Amino acid sequence: MKKGFFLSLILLAGLSLSLTNCSSSEEKETPKETTSTTGTTPTVSSRDLNAALLDEINVALKDYRYPDGVRRRGFSYKQADIQAEDFKTWAKDNVSYIKDALAKLPEGYALEVTGHADASGPEEAEGAKKGNGYYSQIRSDAVKDALVKQGIPADRIVTKASGSAKPISGFDEKDAINRRVTFQVVSK
Repeated sequence: MKKGFFLSLILLAGLSLSLTNCSSSEEKETPKETTSTTGTTPTVSSRDLNAALLDEINVALKDYRYPDGVRRRGFSYKQADIQAEDFKTWAKDNVSYIKDALAKLPEGYALEVTGHADASGPEEAEGAKKGNGYYSQIRSDAVKDALVKQGIPADRIVTKASGSAKPISGFDEKDAINRRVTFQVVSK
């Protein structure tokens, strides 16, 4: 019993010595909160503000697409047909948000209109077949032209083709709903 008691005592003494040596006798300086008496608020850089605003806008635009999948399932096969009345209805619901979003951001940002295709044809041109990339591009260009007619400046819109690389989750890759354009605000 004496042996266990002395072993515990030595262990306790060693632990105490270790803790004493590890802690410094100097007081650690902790950052002090500063309060302003002038009534100013902390500033956020415009870069941070733009990034936060861009994230907010892109979250909202994530579900925007034309055709919307409800009134129209998707573009006609191998076409970029914009039906005036259908687009006018879509624009009535969506264009004002896009205009407001672009107005809040500096000139270095643009609306990216990305064209998509279903997986019915080849991705790249093969012989007489123009390929999904081609049809995706003409769809995004057609929607850009329609948006410009709605008053969005052409220099604030860029187009891109995605082909059939990004089908809508939950639908067959060859479903017409995949023939669409999507929107996102990007840095030019």
